Amino acid sequence: MVTIRRVRTTTCGALGILGLLVGLCGGCVADAQPGMKPTRPLTPEETLELHNRALDLLLRAAEGDLNDVSCNAIEALVAVAPREGLPAFRAAVQSDSPLVRYAGFVALGQVRDRASLPAITAGLNDANPLVRLAAAFAAYRCGKTGAARLLVRTLTDAPEENERAEAAALLGRLEEPQAERWLRAALRYPANDKSNRVTLQIYGALAQLGRPDAVRELNSFSQADTETRTDALLLLARIGHPLSQDVLRFVLNRDTEYLETRLLAARGLGRSGLQEGFDLALRMAFYKDPNKDPQAADRTFPVRSTAIHALAEFRNPRALPALRDIAADPSDARLQVAAAYAICRITAR
Repeated sequence: MVTIRRVRTTTCGALGILGLLVGLCGGCVADAQPGMKPTRPLTPEETLELHNRALDLLLRAAEGDLNDVSCNAIEALVAVAPREGLPAFRAAVQSDSPLVRYAGFVALGQVRDRASLPAITAGLNDANPLVRLAAAFAAYRCGKTGAARLLVRTLTDAPEENERAEAAALLGRLEEPQAERWLRAALRYPANDKSNRVTLQIYGALAQLGRPDAVRELNSFSQADTETRTDALLLLARIGHPLSQDVLRFVLNRDTEYLETRLLAARGLGRSGLQEGFDLALRMAFYKDPNKDPQAADRTFPVRSTAIHALAEFRNPRALPALRDIAADPSDARLQVAAAYAICRITAR
């Protein structure tokens, strides 16, 4: 997970997306856990209608004025509707928010929008160093291979750990075999060797390039301290490699684990095509933190968000009624976007 995307809190109500799905569930959002109640499967017509409404929600959120919600919606559209999302990606790189510009450049790179090369090239001079890295990623993916020098130079020379970690992650997303040489060379730099965060991102990038030894390294990191193992599990969850199934299964079934880490394990198993952990994710999509201590962090959002993203990977239609209810609930636009993304993943045609 990259620092520029780590926005923990937001306010709701500024987007024009709230209540878009209310008509599909009668305007009622259950107080308890709808996902736990017996529900009839959606008809093909209802499924198509739900897909269209969820996609509309993501498109509106991507161009809304809640920056972290917009960023999440852009990332979702890249995965489920890149053609429909292209106008939002192009608009995002002109945003006043570095967070949104970052998401826009990465999105343009992932869809290889060569028509946006002038804007991408301008982004190489952005005031924000992480946005410059995203623009370099986009430029490389759109044919300007020399832009990789900025990513490589940052990975080896930047004094800021966050920038080195981000450069490593973007090199992995280039889908370029040559990136392996750059990444492995960076492992030998003393500053990176002493940083678990950068090392993790390097191995995550190598694993994304399909290198089994890197997956095994991530498996090992999943047994480290809490922060390191959580980051390792997040990478494993996104990759869903068969070599990680035993590790993920162990974490999922260990009752002493944090809910967030168990749900990351469920997400990784879902990514691997397995249904283990589906019922846990469905229940936790409606989790409410029972801790009444005002000094303690409220875990409601991170648990629910992680559960919803796990449901997206299972792609099980049984989750659709629950996700429909979450997407219709205006109390947290971040969860609405997550649910809309999961709906589109499950109903993809």
